[in-house]
Order: sequence, then structure tokens, then C-alpha cells
Amino acid sequence: MLGGILLLLLIVVAISVSVRSCQSRAAEAEKQQKAADAAAQQEEENNTLHLLAVGDNYYHDAILAQGEAAGWNFDSIYENVKDEIGQADLAVVNQEVPLVSDPEDASGYPKFGTPLAGGEALVSAGFDVVTMATNHSYDKGSAGISDTLTFWREQHPEITVLGIHDSQEDQDANRVRIVEKKSFKIAMINYTSLINEDAQVPDDESYAVDVYSEEAVQKDVAAAKEQADLVMVFLHTGVEDQNEIDDQTQERINYLAQQGVDIAICSHPHVLRPVSQVDRPDGGKMLVYYSLGNFVSAQKEVPQLLEGMADITLKKDADTDEVTIQDYSLVPLVMHYEKDQTNARVYFLDDYTEELAAAHGVHDYSSDEFTLESIKQYFSTYTDTADETTS
Repeated sequence: MLGGILLLLLIVVAISVSVRSCQSRAAEAEKQQKAADAAAQQEEENNTLHLLAVGDNYYHDAILAQGEAAGWNFDSIYENVKDEIGQADLAVVNQEVPLVSDPEDASGYPKFGTPLAGGEALVSAGFDVVTMATNHSYDKGSAGISDTLTFWREQHPEITVLGIHDSQEDQDANRVRIVEKKSFKIAMINYTSLINEDAQVPDDESYAVDVYSEEAVQKDVAAAKEQADLVMVFLHTGVEDQNEIDDQTQERINYLAQQGVDIAICSHPHVLRPVSQVDRPDGGKMLVYYSLGNFVSAQKEVPQLLEGMADITLKKDADTDEVTIQDYSLVPLVMHYEKDQTNARVYFLDDYTEELAAAHGVHDYSSDEFTLESIKQYFSTYTDTADETTS
């Protein structure tokens, strides 16, 4: 009997050891699976990039007055959209005009200059990349170029600035910028196709603004493709206040596609234009936003106050490193101000109300309908062109 009891105890002990061993192996397997899942999730996150871009940011006199009244602070203008901008992996804005170090030199139309506080507001809003090659780049002459670049370099070196330079050496080194984020290397280039007659760049400072030419594009894009996964060109082009795509812009876009550019985002018309994909000779397609319209302004016509945000998701294949556009859209924005162009701020259309539309100061300047329903109808033309998915 004693032997039987001992045998039973041995069996119980063996079973207990076996159970604990199985539990231990199961726990280890579960731990390894969780680690593998976390690594896969991290790789997926690292290989997905969310990019936003908005249109022309420039302060007319009314907006300058608003900022001055707030102690030279423009943050309130961006308050309603900053969370979305800040959450993007990369956010791009077209700073239409130069910055000036002395607020006394600030000015609106026709020769613009924005106080440095305007640059601070863009940083606070969450932007990572600022494009500055526009028809207004030289509105404040070489001093404007110098003030602008000194501000960005000394106060916010983390911001990528495109399109302007204070020396030939700087242009040679920085006309093509490689922006690294997550597992992506994105080449970004910024050109303007026009400069205002009363703000022309002197011949001996031709390096100051990156001007579009086929020769420059061919050279820059070839260099960009050697260094980056994807090439983006920000092109200041078009006819102001014209929603239709003009022939010259289309010719330039076609040339960018021929060179193998992946994404082109245009500015200057101050109104929305379609979103499209243009065939490339290599069999791929170039995604084109023909105009995002304004972002911040105090213009007085309804179409100039209805604008868009490019919303693009990029994907990198973990095995081949190929980068593709997973999806894209055009997010509607409304530039709002009230009577006498006060209380200026940007809204997402989804957050805009009939009450805000009724209070908009545009009613004092334009006879065009401006209701929530008419606004939505306007946007439907452009958002319908950007609802496809590419891969």
C-alpha cells in the first residue's frame, strides 16, 4: 500500500511538473507572439506616412491688424485646424510672402511682408515644411529673403524651407531637399513660374528664388530620384481666380510627369482646381493637386474663401522598399472672417455652421450666395475628383 501511495505521489508530481512546463511554454509562446505582433505593428506604422498640404498663407491688412491687436500673435487664426495639422507625419504650407524682422515693415497688398510672428504661428500650428517660391518672394527685396531665412535657420532649424536662397551656394545645395520621416526619404522641390513685375529679382541675385524651367526640372528631378523614395514638386503656377486649368500649367504638369515626379501640388490661383492623376511615360501616374486655393487671407470673393487641404497617405513595401500612394483626398476648408474682416480664422467645412456662414463678412463685399448649402455644393465639384484610390 505504501508503495502504491508513493507511486501515486510520483505520478501527481510528474503531472504537476508537466502542466507547469506546458504553461511556461504557452506563456513564452504568447510573449513571443505579442513581441512579434508589436514588431509587425511598429513596422507597419514606420512604413505608413500621413502627409497634409495647404494653400497660400498671406496676411492682408485686416489680418495684420488682428495680429497686432493681439500683441503680434496670429495663433488664433489656426486654432480650429491645428490638431489635425499637428497629428500628420508631415504638414506643408505655402507661405506666399516674405517675413520681415521689424513689424513696422509689415504690409499687405500689393507688396506683402509678414511679421516673424506669422512664422511662429505656422510652427505652433504644426507645419513641418514651408514653401516660399512665389510671385511675391521678392516683395521686400533681398532684405526680405535675408530676414526670412535668418528666422527659419536661427529660430526653427527643424522646419524645412523650400524655394528661396541667400547665396548661389545655398541654392546649389538646397534647391532639392530630402525630408526623412519614419522609413521614408521624400525629395521636395519648389518652383515659381512667375514673379511680379514690381518685385523682380536682380540678375546678380538670380539664386534668390527657384524659378521654373525645364532645364532646372530635368536636372533637379534626376538628382532627387537618386536620393529619395518619392519626388514631390510644389509649383507656383496658373491664372489667378480661374478654376479651370490653364494651358501653360498643364504643359508644366505634363513635363513634370515626363521626368517621373510622383506628386505635384500647385499654388497661385487662390481658388480651388481639380485633383487628378497624370500618366507618366514609365507606366506610373503622377498625383496632381492643381490648386488648393488660399489657406489664410482676407480676400473678398466667395471662391477665394473656399479652399482645400491635400490629405495623402504613403505606403512603403517592407520587402521591396517601393513607395506608393495608398490613398488621397481633398479636405474642404473655409476661410472665415466677420464684419470689417475681423475675427479671421480657418475652419474645416465639417465644423462650419449655418450661423457662421450667415455671420461671414463676405456678405458685405460679394453678392454671391454664401450659405452652408451653397458652400457644400461648391466643394462637391472638387472633392468628387479626389475620391479615388491609387496603389
